[in-house]
Amino acid sequence: MKKFALIFSFLLLTFSPARAQDFPWNDFERRTLQGLVKINVAEDADDLKRYPDKGQLVFRGKIMPSVVRLTYTGQLRRISGERKKFIELWAGAYSQTQDYAAMFETEFLFKEEAQEYWLPVQSQVAKYFDKELKKGDAVDLYMIRPGGLMEKDKLDWIFLVEEFQKPKETDSPSP
Repeated sequence: MKKFALIFSFLLLTFSPARAQDFPWNDFERRTLQGLVKINVAEDADDLKRYPDKGQLVFRGKIMPSVVRLTYTGQLRRISGERKKFIELWAGAYSQTQDYAAMFETEFLFKEEAQEYWLPVQSQVAKYFDKELKKGDAVDLYMIRPGGLMEKDKLDWIFLVEEFQKPKETDSPSP
């Protein structure tokens, strides 16, 4: 009986409730964040040339579910008002879940090589970061790309983190 209790306790600690749900892990394609930014820029190059000084919101219907390997820095902040409003507008137009935007309150700083990215993370997922990650850890983030908004003469691309996994030591990094 003690052995069963020990094994059960281990399983509870290993699998967080966020991962116990039916998350569509296989729907996410392995990519790099730099690659996703390049795709976004290429898709909007003509419009950016045509309307360079216009306040812009770029909404994506094709969200390209992606799993990206980044480095966790441990830094977080509240989502700015502009980014929060963008998420609300995008979710209102494209999300099937009425309260989808409300799931994003905090963003975390991640690194890919020397590049830094502030990424909004679902609150139910973010609460496991401190328990499962430490500063400098590699992490696989499962994200979507809703688009971006114009800030200070450049588009601020937003990627929404829906889930994460700490890579196994045998996993290879992002291509």
